[in-house]
Amino acid sequence: MLVRRSDLPVPLAHPARSFFGGLPRLPPQLDWPVAEVTANVTPEIVALTFVAQIDLAEVPGSGWSPLPKQGTLYFFCSSVFVGEGHPPCRVLYSPTDGGAYPDCAPPPNLMPLAGADGDAQVKWLDPALDFYAKVEFKYPLSFQLFRDFYFHEDAVGGELMIEELCKVLGPGEPEKRDLLQFRRAAEYERDEHWPFNWLLINYVVRSVLSHVVSDLKLGYYGKPLSDEVVAELKRVRAGAIGWLERSRTLTPMDDVDADTKTAFRSWWLDVVHVYERIHGQVRTYAGEFAADLGNAINHTIRCMATQDDDACDDAPLDFVANLERQNHWKTPTVKEGKYRHFRTALHQMLGYGSGPQGATEEHLEDMLLLQVQGDLAFFDWNSNIGCVLHFWIDRDALSQLDFSRVVATYECD
Repeated sequence: MLVRRSDLPVPLAHPARSFFGGLPRLPPQLDWPVAEVTANVTPEIVALTFVAQIDLAEVPGSGWSPLPKQGTLYFFCSSVFVGEGHPPCRVLYSPTDGGAYPDCAPPPNLMPLAGADGDAQVKWLDPALDFYAKVEFKYPLSFQLFRDFYFHEDAVGGELMIEELCKVLGPGEPEKRDLLQFRRAAEYERDEHWPFNWLLINYVVRSVLSHVVSDLKLGYYGKPLSDEVVAELKRVRAGAIGWLERSRTLTPMDDVDADTKTAFRSWWLDVVHVYERIHGQVRTYAGEFAADLGNAINHTIRCMATQDDDACDDAPLDFVANLERQNHWKTPTVKEGKYRHFRTALHQMLGYGSGPQGATEEHLEDMLLLQVQGDLAFFDWNSNIGCVLHFWIDRDALSQLDFSRVVATYECD
């Protein structure tokens, strides 16, 4: 069963009964689950990241599926994956449908995505200020039946799988260059389309500040900073604070006039040049700023999409189409079929699933409740297309509707 998400997120109030991210519609008798999670060194008890809600009445397969015919599954997991082959997880089940209850408010101890100061955390999002630093964007889901095959690095199995996938998804779109991934600073300098609103300016400035503050504290792996480097970093910090204060006085979704666009791009490029000059003296590499900018553009478009259906009309069409395209089925290659590793994230229920390591073989006798492949929908904590999060359940436990026995596996190539 393929699980397909919408190309762009929707407002939290969207009536979807099956969705990734957002807030779960938990019955009052079910509590938001907690677990002990280790981010960096210190273990702490936190409310887990909500991953998905699936209304089983919307899932096709009546008559053969081992899943209940009705009711709702709620998937929660730690979003700290560093060193966690089996991240803490909980799956809850309610016999009611997915629209029976209102959204559950996030608990105060909800973990930041990727954990407090985790390796995959987006440092320029403040969990105390930014809702989406703890809660993923909401994507409605649809379901498509397909025939899965179990194989490992087998060309024949890959050919059969591609054939089945193309039956339900079509032949696929040609691969097109991602406008933002691996884009260089010089390309952003020439692009007059950004910044397209003050929310983007706010995020970009905060990304710069997160690096500068860190570099002023740590230096290059314990190496003391020279007076010249400190002066340069403080100059960048002062400029960033000025832009941040200005952005705070304006409505986030307000357009940016042409002169301000030019001035901001010039300032941002100066930051890049500063870091090119001090390369090897601080932890941050100059190339990180272009990567942060691409993330900030995508994040801003997602935020716009949560406002209303027409909000993204105010963003550059190429940027919006670029983000939507990440979810489109790309024409598969023979090699991708052989290794069950495609350029489009394949989310899945039941079947055998895919993974770069041994989870699918180790759990061959279990049921795959849900596979969530690395996807740009999930921002940094699970955006790597080579990574896969699985939720497995023993067949006996499933027959007893005992979802307390679900285990999660996380693999990355």
